[in-house]
Amino acid sequence: MARTSRGRIVAAARDLMRDKGYAGASMKDVADRVGLLKSSLYSHFPNKEALIPHVLALTQDEIFRAVEASGDWRADFEAFLTRLGEFLTASRRCIGLHLAYGLNECDRSLEPVRAFFDSLRDHLARLLKQGLDEEIAEDFALDTLTLLEGATLWLALKSDSGPMQAACAALRKRADGLALDVEASEARALLDGMVGDWRLASAVEKQLAMRLAETEADLLSVRAALAGQIEAESCFR
Repeated sequence: MARTSRGRIVAAARDLMRDKGYAGASMKDVADRVGLLKSSLYSHFPNKEALIPHVLALTQDEIFRAVEASGDWRADFEAFLTRLGEFLTASRRCIGLHLAYGLNECDRSLEPVRAFFDSLRDHLARLLKQGLDEEIAEDFALDTLTLLEGATLWLALKSDSGPMQAACAALRKRADGLALDVEASEARALLDGMVGDWRLASAVEKQLAMRLAETEADLLSVRAALAGQIEAESCFR
């Protein structure tokens, strides 16, 4: 069998596992989908469990293919978010999530599933670390995957892409906040009091804090000018 046929087997297995679940997709289903005898399929993959790492590797490759570090974390995050959001919307299910729920907790097949999600998180975290603090980057990467994977529930149950679009919009808004720097120490202190860490504030919160800091600085300047004028006038009395 040609090497390309092995790729067809993996792609067919992924589609079936995503549509029917791991338990519902049989080796016979896979063989029928690609037009093989079941015995021929077993000559390439000894069992359904052996297909899991290849199914996940295919998915990972499709997600990562066009998203590499460019030095601009915000642009790379946008590319990753767009790619993963479109991928999940088109497939309506996350194969990794499907397998995570379909396998027994003690099953060795869960190891490649765990590795799949770890790889997604680590890849995104590396992109974010180009411009963000390590801890913030890792937390944001995990939150991003959690939010997007959760949105697939509505795609699977109701074919509703609204939650996915809302999740992407919320993540873009958070990224905009993380990308906006705050130089004034007064504004940083104000934000620290509001959200605990000024770096985690939204863009709107940061802009408001900077305006308040500027206003306070202006008021202090006006107050100092008035005090100087009053003192000068008192000399002529």
